[in-house]
Amino acid sequence: MARRITGLQRQVLHTYKRALKMITTKPLHTRPMWFAFVSHQFRSPSLGGGLRKKDVGAIEYYLRRADKMLDAYEPPSTTSVGVTEEMRRSVQGQLGWVCRRPKE
Repeated sequence: MARRITGLQRQVLHTYKRALKMITTKPLHTRPMWFAFVSHQFRSPSLGGGLRKKDVGAIEYYLRRADKMLDAYEPPSTTSVGVTEEMRRSVQGQLGWVCRRPKE
């Protein structure tokens, strides 16, 4: 039986999916940097990664923050993002779909 997810969990998943779709609109050579940036934003403990389910206020805060960041980064004019070496190391080996060309 599938586990039911809450509305807040659904919002987090929707925001993450929106971020992954945003990556596919960026130039192919910058996608690994975008993936490292997005992964770091969602997984880093200092940026909200690893919050408990009961930290509703904090989760809502980080969701609002992520939505504002996505609104700023989604336009086609934003082509690259700066990432640290730590961010790159954290996603090493997970870049399979990011580096592929889109289906035409």
